[in-house]
Amino acid sequence: MDYCHWVESERGKAPVVSDWESIPAETVADPMVSTHTGTVRKTWVGDNVVLTRVIVQANSRGKPHSHGAEQVSMILRGGVKVTIGETEQIANAGSIVHIPANAVHMFEILSDETEILDVYGIAASAEELRKAYPS
Repeated sequence: MDYCHWVESERGKAPVVSDWESIPAETVADPMVSTHTGTVRKTWVGDNVVLTRVIVQANSRGKPHSHGAEQVSMILRGGVKVTIGETEQIANAGSIVHIPANAVHMFEILSDETEILDVYGIAASAEELRKAYPS
C-alpha cells in the first residue's frame, strides 16, 4: 500500500499509550517517501501528526524535495548537513531542525549512521507528506 494512503488509513486510531517496540520497522524503498538508500523507519500516526524514527546510512544524500507537511526533526545520533533553499547548516546529535511546509530541503548524512526523530504536522490529508521534486 502507498505510504500516504496507509498513513491516512491510520489517522485517528492511535491508542492513548503505544509501545514503540511493537511498531514494525521497515526498510524504505519508495522514492516518494525517502531518497536515502537503506533507510529503516518506524512510524506512529496520530490525528494530525506523524512521528517517524529513521536510521539512515552514513554518507547518504537525499534529493532536494518539498512536501505540504511542516516537519520538525531531532537528530538523535550522528549528524546531517541540512539544506533549506540556499541555506546550509550542520545539525548534530541534539539539534532540532525546523522545515516549514512546502520548503525545498535536503538532508545529507555525514560520516556516521544517523538516527532522526521526525514529526510531521498534517492538517487536511496525509497527501501533505507526498514529496515533490523541483525540476
